[in-house]
Amino acid sequence: MTSPAELSRAGQDIASVQRDPLALEQRDDLPEFVPRLPPTAFVQIARGLRDEDRLDLVLPYASPEQLTALLDLDGWSRDRLAVEKARGWLVAIVDAYVSSSKRRGQLRNMIEDMDPEMWTMALLPGTAVYELDPEDVEQREQALAAVDALFPYETPDGGFIVAVPDNELGHMAIHVLERVYADDLQLGRDLTLSLRGALPAQLEEDLLRWRSGRLADLGFVEWEEAMKLFRPLDAKSAREVAASPAATIAPREGEALPVAFPSPSAGLLRRVLGGLPAGEQGVRAREFTLLVNELMSAQRSEPGDPKAQERAFHQAEATVGLGLEVLLVGLGLPPAEVDPFLAGRIAALGLRGVFRVGYGPLATLRKTALALHREGRVSLTKIGSLLDRPWGPALEGLSRWLPELPIESAGSGWRPIGGLRDVARATELLAQAGALAALTFDPRGYAVDPQWVSRVDEPDRLTLGDLVRTSALRRQLPGMSEETAAAFAPVDADDLAWAADHLLVNGRLAPALAADLRKRCLAIGAPQHAEAFVSAVLLRLEIELGALERDEDGKVDLRRAGGVITPQRIGVWLKTGLSAT
Repeated sequence: MTSPAELSRAGQDIASVQRDPLALEQRDDLPEFVPRLPPTAFVQIARGLRDEDRLDLVLPYASPEQLTALLDLDGWSRDRLAVEKARGWLVAIVDAYVSSSKRRGQLRNMIEDMDPEMWTMALLPGTAVYELDPEDVEQREQALAAVDALFPYETPDGGFIVAVPDNELGHMAIHVLERVYADDLQLGRDLTLSLRGALPAQLEEDLLRWRSGRLADLGFVEWEEAMKLFRPLDAKSAREVAASPAATIAPREGEALPVAFPSPSAGLLRRVLGGLPAGEQGVRAREFTLLVNELMSAQRSEPGDPKAQERAFHQAEATVGLGLEVLLVGLGLPPAEVDPFLAGRIAALGLRGVFRVGYGPLATLRKTALALHREGRVSLTKIGSLLDRPWGPALEGLSRWLPELPIESAGSGWRPIGGLRDVARATELLAQAGALAALTFDPRGYAVDPQWVSRVDEPDRLTLGDLVRTSALRRQLPGMSEETAAAFAPVDADDLAWAADHLLVNGRLAPALAADLRKRCLAIGAPQHAEAFVSAVLLRLEIELGALERDEDGKVDLRRAGGVITPQRIGVWLKTGLSAT
């Protein structure tokens, strides 16, 4: 049995190189090590070395499959060939073969084992080819005259003039042709003839179809197929599935764990996988790689996008970990039986099946978030736009196909839901968001007329907290009865000045406002959320009152007052009676 700290040596080697591609400089086994790199890992490492101008560490030793994956993942933009990027890689490949003193003919063998049509398509845009009779001098001169405005290249066999725009992109095409001819005259001639006779639309369509098949082998399936990941698998059924040989995925030769899988933060998943035999660890690593790529397809991420890949990695790992926790709920297994039970479920379901188990509670969260968005008066310009932090970002993140939680300790960003504790937090945030809407509009709360939402000049900057703070402040003004305060209105400079002088005690908000808010939370049936609103909503009022700016006469500058509704924020409605739409 292998401990988590002793996961596959080969996988650790690959992970270390992915983290620092220049670590290859310290290796003396590049001809053996590089061809063993999984295609996606090879692409990531090649990108890193390109930035360091050290592609000589990998390209001379790469297999045709790896180089094809490099163009598949970094030579396209959606379903169109990215000519500049593709040519850049072709230049790097042919230069690597020359600089490494490869024997003549080896470049030819590599191109023929790839998609030769990809080389044609990458060199084709902007390229004109004129076939010549080597004995006909006049024909040659006519061809050169015809391409006078372009950059011409006469092939070594005298059979063609290839003309390209006189710019860097055009010169890249000629550079590749020169290298190919230098390696093998016949291959150079075949490549030039393919440029002359190619039908661009048909060629690109064929290449896209072949690429789609290869990407599917890597897990980048069609979107409709990938969306099947988001079909929840209930825990009861998942516990009863019998193990089957069909549930396993054979690893590719030389393929090992992707970077940092399982990561140190994976907890339960890391422990369970660490208890598997070394051979099965490799199988699960391969399966996880496919799961990550399938998840990228489901979220319409561009294959090969390193940031999207890293995000999908953490999403997949977190959701699989959640699935393992869900499988244990209600079983009451002794600690010694937990890991063997989960290992058996992984063998029966595969990591993809465990992911679907974990997606069950996420699907419920998403359904709840969307219902709140549609019916809860919490959205205006976008999902959750009327909610203060953290509820607005939470509703936005939980409404996605793969729900996520906001990073509450940071100013922005989301993170995957990685366990039942996160599910509980997400559930709490949704409940608080609904309660905040009720506190704002319900007659038992602050009874704000919903029409005020459309009266502000900049609806995208309005939050329910602004309405609650304004209403709460008005209720403390001298001579303000409950009936008068219930008729919502903006607060002016005098109101804010009075509040700053009388509602702040040693810089802290008077307890009366928090007590009033707690009373109203109790009235709407949400007393458990009162402290969250005191901390988030009323704390903002305390900060704003303490930071009011005044002119020389002591008048509050309403242009710099935030967190409440002032006449400046409803100027258009006051002048015209028009509401925002």
